[in-house]
Amino acid sequence: MSKLLDRNELADYLGRSPDTIKKDLKRNPIAVPPRLHIPGTRLLRWRMEDVEAWLDQWVIQVPGDVPPHRGEG
Repeated sequence: MSKLLDRNELADYLGRSPDTIKKDLKRNPIAVPPRLHIPGTRLLRWRMEDVEAWLDQWVIQVPGDVPPHRGEG
């Protein structure tokens, strides 16, 4: 399993502020990747593979565009 991201790390990865992530969790949940619930805690955590899968679903392909390369580079 990959490292779990906290809200600050998720915000940095997405180029957003931690406060925006916190607000969107309540007012606009579609704007935030699905989070991991750790029983018995109030911690907000995200798995990198869930964040990447969530981002992939929002990619818009334009006819003639070359799909992005997701390999090592």
